[in-house]
Amino acid sequence: MIMNLEEIGDAWRLALADRDPHVIARLLRHSSARAGLLQRDERLRSSDTAELRGLLLLGGDDDIPFAADSPWGVPPGANLAEALEHVWAPVAGRCPRFLAALRAEVLGMALVALDGEHLLGYLYLADRSQDLPRTLADLPGSEHGKLEILWGAAPARLGPADIVPLLDEPLPAPVRDLAAVHASLTSFDFVQRLDRFTTTLGASIIENHAGEDPADYDEDDEFVRATNGEFDRHVRFCTCDSAAEAYFLDMTDRDPDGSPRVALSGINGDSEPPGTPFWDWVDEALPSLLFCV
Repeated sequence: MIMNLEEIGDAWRLALADRDPHVIARLLRHSSARAGLLQRDERLRSSDTAELRGLLLLGGDDDIPFAADSPWGVPPGANLAEALEHVWAPVAGRCPRFLAALRAEVLGMALVALDGEHLLGYLYLADRSQDLPRTLADLPGSEHGKLEILWGAAPARLGPADIVPLLDEPLPAPVRDLAAVHASLTSFDFVQRLDRFTTTLGASIIENHAGEDPADYDEDDEFVRATNGEFDRHVRFCTCDSAAEAYFLDMTDRDPDGSPRVALSGINGDSEPPGTPFWDWVDEALPSLLFCV
């Protein structure tokens, strides 16, 4: 059955109130399809099932302990807060503001097996116009926010010597550390991919100007600069449709430890160096992109 956003929100509220794992699993499957997981990840293209293997909710009533074989190793007796701390412990010291946003905004976590691939679904209230509820019984009506899922893929198993296509080198250390929590984060309008890359800023700009002549533009225009190879080492790893922004690892603009800085390309064109240090970007940009905080 096809449901509109209001009907989906009502279904979520009823399912959470009843702690109904079968309805919750169906809604998680719907969310994964809406987020484009089946199209964006070739490993999941044929999936039409979502097996709920653990559910931790605000308040802890009738939690379903996480399965012991999850890639994150969440202890079976963990509650929502403890599971969040456990999953993100490897990078907790590097992005405290982002983790504070997760603690504040996430209302539940679901461990899901989708065609044999484990995912973590983070349940949160998007576009909210009121304070966050203290219990799930206090969830506001759909006119005050809609329940959404942020999907975190299993950790990337890439070592410091594994060459990554398009980068033509191993993942830089901070990117590898974050990918070891989730190889990707995906919601209905947000995609962050850290273990595989498909395009560069230069290629994107040239594609957007297909059929046009660089000679018709000023020499400092981004199209001309792209054809001259200036953005060939800007590797896209994150997009946010609602913000009309894309983010790139600038492999030519690095901090002293070799970490690439993050460059922004928005509706007003590309950003100029210096970019943002990677962990500063995680701590400052991600809370806004994901939760508007």
